[in-house]
Amino acid sequence: MPQLLQKPQLEIEAKIALEDFEVMLLKTKLPEESGTGNIYKEKNLVYKTPQMVAGEFLRIRQEELTINKSGRLYSGGRCTLLTYKGENGGQKMNERKEVELDISLGQRSNATLEELLASLGFALYSSYAKEREIYYFKDLDWCRVFLDTAWQIPNGSRRHFVEIEGESEPQITKAIERLGLAGKPLIRESYADIFAEVKCYTRTG
Repeated sequence: MPQLLQKPQLEIEAKIALEDFEVMLLKTKLPEESGTGNIYKEKNLVYKTPQMVAGEFLRIRQEELTINKSGRLYSGGRCTLLTYKGENGGQKMNERKEVELDISLGQRSNATLEELLASLGFALYSSYAKEREIYYFKDLDWCRVFLDTAWQIPNGSRRHFVEIEGESEPQITKAIERLGLAGKPLIRESYADIFAEVKCYTRTG
């Protein structure tokens, strides 16, 4: 049965682009014990309807946990998530409604899901892949730090980002300062928009 992973909530996060050398430097500023040691690989398909406003979308994500804390490669922890993201209402950081459903139906069923979305008027808006490492600042109420490498599907150049997600903007600001990123510009776009293939396929409000 599909499982609702969370009640509808307001996602608050800051996204910052990184150069290759900045990724390694950033890792030295994260407490080693705060990382899971896992790397998550994702394939993301993003859908929109003409009625959706800018920043609003529906996403199918296939996720697989590929590396555990000991560094061994293995296949496990596969899941498929259906996520709704609302319009970005943040003034400085990104703030949007998020609802996530664990459907874990497998590739064959996902194709059926894509047909269902098409029947409902959704069209493919963007597609991208991502590798993610997750860290936490325990003393900042478990503020989450995501180190991401993302690229366009089927084969685009890889780009590095850090996302910091928390319960409030002040909490996230403290994490940004601790990571030495206070002078870096914040990115307003979601990955769905960054890797959009048809950016005109949305109305502005």
